[in-house]
Amino acid sequence: MGREPRVPLYVLGGVDWLTTQTLYHGLAELDEEAIILCWPKSPYVSLGCHQDGAEFDPVSGIPALRRRVGGTLVYLDEQQVFFQVLMDPSRLLPGARPSEWYRLALEPVVAYLDRLGLEARLKPPADILIGSRKISGNAGGQLGDKMVIVGNLLVDFPRHRMAEARYAPNPEMRRAFEASLNQHLVTLHELPGLAGMTRETVMEGLAETYILGLNAVLSEPAWTRWSPTLERIGRELQDPRWLRAEGYRLPYHQIKIRESVYLRALRVDPAHPWAPLTVELHTDSRTVTRVWGVEELERMDWPRSIDHLHELPMSPDWLEALCRLADRPPGQHEGLTKEENDYGVETDGTMARSG
Repeated sequence: MGREPRVPLYVLGGVDWLTTQTLYHGLAELDEEAIILCWPKSPYVSLGCHQDGAEFDPVSGIPALRRRVGGTLVYLDEQQVFFQVLMDPSRLLPGARPSEWYRLALEPVVAYLDRLGLEARLKPPADILIGSRKISGNAGGQLGDKMVIVGNLLVDFPRHRMAEARYAPNPEMRRAFEASLNQHLVTLHELPGLAGMTRETVMEGLAETYILGLNAVLSEPAWTRWSPTLERIGRELQDPRWLRAEGYRLPYHQIKIRESVYLRALRVDPAHPWAPLTVELHTDSRTVTRVWGVEELERMDWPRSIDHLHELPMSPDWLEALCRLADRPPGQHEGLTKEENDYGVETDGTMARSG
């Protein structure tokens, strides 16, 4: 990459919450490459472009928008350092898969965590794990003529706030959501020797690895030139018609915890006996790992293979409910692969585009 133009690197620190989203959307529209490092000064929620708007719970009182790239609903605040990578497709070979773009954009983050003495790894397509726990969730898409990967590194994280922001059909699913986040997420402050880590230190370290890994060059932001575009995009991302737009709905409520780990609850009448049932499902190993909401099932030994649920001592009704939750392949949009959902791909299989 040394012969190619260097990528501008904007090390911004804390900025207005809306700017953390409008900036990369705007630079893509302006056809500019960039690597942006920042964090929001106040909390908000960001929905993925294909997501059903009903998955956000407005009762939480948290500001919200819908981005134009893929992924799922996320709670974002000042204890997360954002990295946003916008690059021309020519930097990879023609026809490069989304997984290759993720690897290009995320390898500097993995390298930074390795420098801290952590055994970090990319869980394809879009998560960075420490051991089996997620410390960085990411999404992407094509905006204009730019390939875009956006993500965050968790310095700290209030799991209860994330659980409040996501719609849950019953209290059991919200309780399960927080419990599953506790098990499958980790922050820098929770790792040995890193309790005093600051956002500034993280941002400086990421800047160094992006300079080395992606030939980035420190640059000054052109706020005056960018401002009209960012202000317009801010209005568009918050437009109620866009924010609350319906997406494809599976026959169950589904929440992604990390790559290959999902919570599911059936879409049934609240009075139906199945309504409180929530399961945690590992799609890689095809196992149900935990159950909430039904005392009879909670007492059983988990995890259990999906293929052997029928061996458990339960009524046929509960077996049917579990099979309904476990048998359908994961995904948030009919006809898309898991990789394509996270990257923001249109239903005809092309990359999601804006502008």
